[in-house]
Amino acid sequence: MSMTRRVMAVLFLSACAATVAVAQDVTPSARELDPLGRLNEGARYQIELILDSARVAGLPTAPLESKALEGISKRVDGRRIVVAVRMVFRSLRDARTVLGTVATPDELNAAASALRVGVTRAELAHLTQTKREKSVTIPLVVLSDLITRGVPRDTASQTILQLWQRGAADDDFLGLWRGVERDIVSGTDPGVALLNRAREVPPRGPSSQPEAGSRPEGSTENRNS
Repeated sequence: MSMTRRVMAVLFLSACAATVAVAQDVTPSARELDPLGRLNEGARYQIELILDSARVAGLPTAPLESKALEGISKRVDGRRIVVAVRMVFRSLRDARTVLGTVATPDELNAAASALRVGVTRAELAHLTQTKREKSVTIPLVVLSDLITRGVPRDTASQTILQLWQRGAADDDFLGLWRGVERDIVSGTDPGVALLNRAREVPPRGPSSQPEAGSRPEGSTENRNS
């Protein structure tokens, strides 16, 4: 398994763990025939409708099913599971609006996750409209994880965008993620950890963008200096 796939597995561990937890708690035949069988009839019906809507819209259903299974494994009330699954569906739909029909299921899932942690559609569009010959899956997964670890959204979005525009590769983003994780565990402020680690990423091509983590020209700090 490549380094990229291993780290992707780590970042999506919670969803995978939920699926495993449910799988351990039901018989193989029940799991195959009706993975949502532990839901009450009303919640199960509503989730099946959401899944059908996703299929009609050409959206991936795996994130929706994982969210439902996660709720089931935690014994969450069926109504709350429906709300959570519907939120994932809406984020996938919004991600498709921004990324377009050329987006892969992995890109849609990563973009939807970013939207759910607070990344705006404008920020997502700015990132995904640049260098579309490259997949945005890894940068978006790293962006979402950084925000969940306490990095301010503006700092995380701006820094990932600048690195992306400078030509950073998947390995650069994964190395950044590992470094920031270590620094946060050591007690460094999450935002500071990201800015420090971003400066270590070498540019991969010509770019007129400012250094990652630097303040834009005309900011309050520059005007008062």
